[in-house]
Amino acid sequence: MIIPMKKTYKIVSVAAVILAFGLFGGYAYVMKGGSRDVNTEEPAYTLNAVDLIADFNKNAEDASKKYLNKTIEVSGTISASDGIDLTLNQNIICNMQQKNALKNGVQANIKGRLLGFDDLMGEIKLDQCCIIK
Repeated sequence: MIIPMKKTYKIVSVAAVILAFGLFGGYAYVMKGGSRDVNTEEPAYTLNAVDLIADFNKNAEDASKKYLNKTIEVSGTISASDGIDLTLNQNIICNMQQKNALKNGVQANIKGRLLGFDDLMGEIKLDQCCIIK
């Protein structure tokens, strides 16, 4: 059975429109839909930098399962700061969402998402960080 050309054109056009919407929707979800706002989230854990570092040094695999991709609040002493990145207790690297003017030696509470632990350098990495007053 031969399908008339007009009907084939309509079927192909509808399929192309559906495919275009599907691709656009998938792209929008991947690029925007999965993002989170750590500023508004309640921290899953609140602890000091010394305890967090000790957890990873004791058993990095268990600590990763516990903290990985979770919002945590960490208190510690700033050991380095370049405006966007700051370091707590020499081992916790925090990528800040906004520029900050905190100085070395200041006590700070930082909230952010834990990205992982670099066992070679002994560093814990957080992103989307903000200062908690």
